[in-house]
Amino acid sequence: MAPDRGDIWHENPFPLSPVVRLGPSSDLGDPTVQGADSGNAHIRTPLVADLEALVTDYFDPPAAGGRRGRAIALVGEFGLGKSHALRRTYQTVHAEHTDAAVWIVDEPAQDMGRLYRDRLRGPGDTPQGRQAFEELVRDYYAYVTAGWVGAQDDDPRRSTLQEIAAGLRDRTLDPDKVVSALRYDPEVIHADLRGTLGEVTEHRRFSTALALLLEPPFKRMVWKWLSGEEPAEPLRERGITEAIGPSGGPQDTAAGIDRVFDALAVQGFLHGRVGNPYVLLLDSLEKVLDWPEENRGTFMDAFERLVNIYTSHGGLLVFCVSPDGLRALRTSVHERLVQLWATGLDEDRTEALVARYLAPGGEAADPARPTAPFDEDALRLLHELTEGVPRVVLKTCRHAWQLSEDHAGRVSRVPGATVLTAVRELHERVSYQKVRGDVHEALDLGQWRIASRDPVQARMSRSPGGKEEVVYWLSPAPNAYLAVIYARSVLLADDAERIAAYVQGLRAALPPGRFEALLVVNGLVSHAMQDRLGRSIGSRPLVYRQGDFAQSVHAALLQLERRLVDGQRQEGLAELGERMRRDLEQQTVHLDEVRRTLAALTVEPGTAPPTPTVRTTVPAAEPDPDAEELPGAVRRRFRDALAMLETVTRRVAGRTTAGRAVATSADLSVLGCATLVRALTEEFRGSVAAWASTAVPGRPTEHQLGELRRICRDYECSVEVLPVHLLGSAGHRHPLTPARTVEVLAEEVWETLSAAAVP
Repeated sequence: MAPDRGDIWHENPFPLSPVVRLGPSSDLGDPTVQGADSGNAHIRTPLVADLEALVTDYFDPPAAGGRRGRAIALVGEFGLGKSHALRRTYQTVHAEHTDAAVWIVDEPAQDMGRLYRDRLRGPGDTPQGRQAFEELVRDYYAYVTAGWVGAQDDDPRRSTLQEIAAGLRDRTLDPDKVVSALRYDPEVIHADLRGTLGEVTEHRRFSTALALLLEPPFKRMVWKWLSGEEPAEPLRERGITEAIGPSGGPQDTAAGIDRVFDALAVQGFLHGRVGNPYVLLLDSLEKVLDWPEENRGTFMDAFERLVNIYTSHGGLLVFCVSPDGLRALRTSVHERLVQLWATGLDEDRTEALVARYLAPGGEAADPARPTAPFDEDALRLLHELTEGVPRVVLKTCRHAWQLSEDHAGRVSRVPGATVLTAVRELHERVSYQKVRGDVHEALDLGQWRIASRDPVQARMSRSPGGKEEVVYWLSPAPNAYLAVIYARSVLLADDAERIAAYVQGLRAALPPGRFEALLVVNGLVSHAMQDRLGRSIGSRPLVYRQGDFAQSVHAALLQLERRLVDGQRQEGLAELGERMRRDLEQQTVHLDEVRRTLAALTVEPGTAPPTPTVRTTVPAAEPDPDAEELPGAVRRRFRDALAMLETVTRRVAGRTTAGRAVATSADLSVLGCATLVRALTEEFRGSVAAWASTAVPGRPTEHQLGELRRICRDYECSVEVLPVHLLGSAGHRHPLTPARTVEVLAEEVWETLSAAAVP
């Protein structure tokens, strides 16, 4: 194509680093030199619209009760346009409300003294701002002077003095000229001014300094001190002995935080008491979360005081913060905040953002296609994959543009396939070896047991095409496996279906309930795709992020291990329930036989009943050859428990045949419970005996002790769900009831066998 064709684009219009800062005032608005600005195009988002409405309402003429203060938090993850909205607020205030006092903090710093001296910008940074501030203090001076003039009730010039006092309050008369004309003592007036300013500012040092600000010999000294410098000697003689922002080193950090916030609060007090608007804009509050505990706590306390001052004394405080930073604020601060949450752009606004960068002057190369050279498929994928996050949208557009350039640096079309490639290259910057190394660090962190062999065939450890693979097989429990699976970006439905089929194939190759998978994605996965994968593979994928990724992997593996163990326990309980059901069916048959036998023993009145010989449902205990493997103390406990249960069954059976025609439902319940508990106890004895035959005498391994703990716990859980309290007493020979005997049997077996393992 010819280079002058209208459908050829030459320069990449998207910024390399789409980051917004409040920055110096020369970076606000239209830059005087092309490329001097970072190229931040503006589109009207719901966040910007809501913030503009609140700011406009703040600057509207105040009601009779005075100006209403407010604190506004712009909340959201990085790249959603919070700083951009804050910058727009500054531009609006700077252009439309020139009389408002505005302080700007790009980001908080631990060395608040240095920030106050070098970076915090406020009204005192310009001659106009200084003059306005001095006029504000002079208003207080006029107010104090008016109080003196109006208090002269016995003066024959009373009516004239009242007019002078009204002129002072209306700011039409110069208080210095009034004091000189009426021959008042200036020192007395200034002392009264210091007292008034002390009540207004609630800080003695500031009240003294502000009163001296009106005296020419001290004006320059006071401004230097208000700018963060050390106080001059004349100021020290008058009680101002410390700088607002100390520079004595780390030990003064906490003190510097308090003093800087005190300075902001005092200046806010001064403006608020006379009804003047005053604004503080603060970006990146969440950076305080990375500070040491002491400095973080001091900052949060001082910030809460400032929020209270601004909301109760007519100020406007707007700050940007992440959700984590918002959670770190106290509940008392939340109650005073108006929260505006930033969200991703919708599809229309995403296209508008792209078009705004393609036509910075307001006119597109092709009015019919303002987003050209991006085609419709590219725009659709751009919105879906970036979820409308402005910063990610712009980074993707820039990279897709670069991929579409020909050898001459010209772009004719950016298709959807190029957007996919750009997303992969932008988000898959970390190597496979780095991801695997961080996963290995997580295994070291938790001392995870790697399976001695892969539970599936080698060809199944890698998906067809090799895009996914199992990097580690873990075995947290016998015959149970955790697979850590590596995958690249999951962008399309085909990617998700391929991964789901691969994981389901692994699951099908292992016993049911014995497999869980942790999918580690090196790249991009949208939230919608994460939900989709979570439903299909049974666990949410973990997206690789540098930093504390090893801790995240360890925490995820712990959750999946707990799920595996709980699943095995549920499976065991299900098997136990099925056995109990079969045993109960068999016992029901036996009880029916007992019932028929008892009915056949009914005798006529007056005749002595024969002595029946009833066969109990449970035969007398016979020696179990497996029990010979058990230590003597354990063997005796099992023997006593089984004997006690047999006594209960014999007693109940004998009671039902002693002069009664039929057994009651209570007798049958006791008999069924005793029979079932006896079967469980015999099975428990067999399991313990099998364990003892394989364990090393006196030195069982940790794995073997864990298996014994599981056996004892299974018996304990089984007994807990049965009504063993119905078994009654066991006679005078037994100090424990049958219920208590079977309840503590597992604990006694565990204590005896585990104690024998201790050297």
